[in-house]
Amino acid sequence: MDLNEFENSRLQELSGSDFEIAEGQPDIKGWDVKNERGEVIGDVHELLFNPKSQQVRYMVVDTDANDLRLEARKILIPIGVVELHEDDDYVVVPQIEVSHIFGLPTYEKETFDAEHEQRIRTVFSSMGAAGVAMGAVGAQPTEDFYEHEQFNQNRIYNRRKPESDPHKLLPEEGTREDNTEDNRDIF
Repeated sequence: MDLNEFENSRLQELSGSDFEIAEGQPDIKGWDVKNERGEVIGDVHELLFNPKSQQVRYMVVDTDANDLRLEARKILIPIGVVELHEDDDYVVVPQIEVSHIFGLPTYEKETFDAEHEQRIRTVFSSMGAAGVAMGAVGAQPTEDFYEHEQFNQNRIYNRRKPESDPHKLLPEEGTREDNTEDNRDIF
């Protein structure tokens, strides 16, 4: 089974889905995304997630308003390489450089595929010590592609104490009090 069959066909944007941010979790959509120097890369435009596993896989970052003279476009940043700022409402991407951002493919919902994901993983695997922790990138995506630190959504709380149990970012389906299929919680 290739990655497109395994995951891509099931990745969805949070907006317009039947899911919402879980109560007690920060809604990071609209937050600035910054590097360690505090320079704005862009803002969180959207979240991509797998509704079956209820796991956020990527932030869609819009680089329209940035401090780095970047071309305005949308890029994907894996959720496991970002951290919430310890006090303020913005997202930090440790060790990211302009060269990494230039290496990322432009995100377009209609053309997003396994090749895009491989390119993204390669870029983030080259980020110094963090890249070493990310491990080698294989030529062909496999089912365990998301069993990787780049997609460990609990890492987002490295700087900030989570507002609820970090091991339960996405509640099980049907655990909302109203127990309806609409507006299921995520993240």
